[in-house]
Amino acid sequence: MPIVSVGDAAQQFISMRNGGTIKTELARLAESLSTGRVTDITAELGGETNRFSGINYSLAQLDGFAQAVSETSQTLAGIQTVLGKVDTVRSDTGAQLLLLSDASTGSQIDEAGRAARSSFETIVSTLNTRLADRSLMAGTAVDRSPLASAADMLADIGTAVAGATTAADIIAAIETWFDDPAGGFATMGYLGDDGAVLERRVSENRSYQIDARADDPALKDVLKATAIATIADDFVGLDSVAKADLLREAGERLFASATGMTALQARIGFVEAGVQQTGTEINAQKTALEISKNDLISADPFDTASRLQSVQLQLETHYNVTARLSQLSLLDYI
Repeated sequence: MPIVSVGDAAQQFISMRNGGTIKTELARLAESLSTGRVTDITAELGGETNRFSGINYSLAQLDGFAQAVSETSQTLAGIQTVLGKVDTVRSDTGAQLLLLSDASTGSQIDEAGRAARSSFETIVSTLNTRLADRSLMAGTAVDRSPLASAADMLADIGTAVAGATTAADIIAAIETWFDDPAGGFATMGYLGDDGAVLERRVSENRSYQIDARADDPALKDVLKATAIATIADDFVGLDSVAKADLLREAGERLFASATGMTALQARIGFVEAGVQQTGTEINAQKTALEISKNDLISADPFDTASRLQSVQLQLETHYNVTARLSQLSLLDYI
């Protein structure tokens, strides 16, 4: 029977290779024990990784939808803030204008008119609010402000009412400016998109429309009423009685526009609730998928610790055997 001998160099190489293999296994088990997850997923699943890959794909998709939910929620919250501020200005201005009476002094009437101008400017500025450099109230035209400046709109309205001679004429001219679909507010006042409403997809089968724009009828009513009060203050030739009547008319209109503002805020609130519910569902789906993923790749701590101890003993034995072999010498047996 032939005898195969192994030289010292070869023996050393084999010993180093075996030691490296044992240490690699030891490091793998130590990592699994510390992270709670297996390091070789393919081996753990026996090559059947389709379910694991599918879970990862679904989680990535849900992460994208969760980001869409977050951004949409921020947009809706921003819109609600804008609408809330506009409504507060509407309410305060209307209350101040309704305090005027036939007994009001000229200075009181002038002060109410100046306050109305300030309110118009504040409302326009508020509706032009941007969030993350995107307009909130311009529909799909998020790259530009939805309204022209207050000064430009008031100048154009002033031109439209220039030929009026009575308070009724002034109101009619302002209403025409705001309501004419081919001029006035529609062409130079509102600068946003007036086509399809903004739509945000927040899940695989759910999307929401955000239809709050600066040209919404409820907001136009507020702008129109405030513009009447502002123009009344500027109009040359009106006596104090006619001016007070116009200011009170504006106040009544502002009071009446509360219904439209409430409906608009409620409409956006309904969308907010839907988006929030979708976000809750997405988080629940993510949690369920994470649990399934962990079930697939989690390492049993007791089994891993037992295997780690076994491999550690194996490595110690390997070192002992290697040390004994290195001490053998032919001279000891001659």
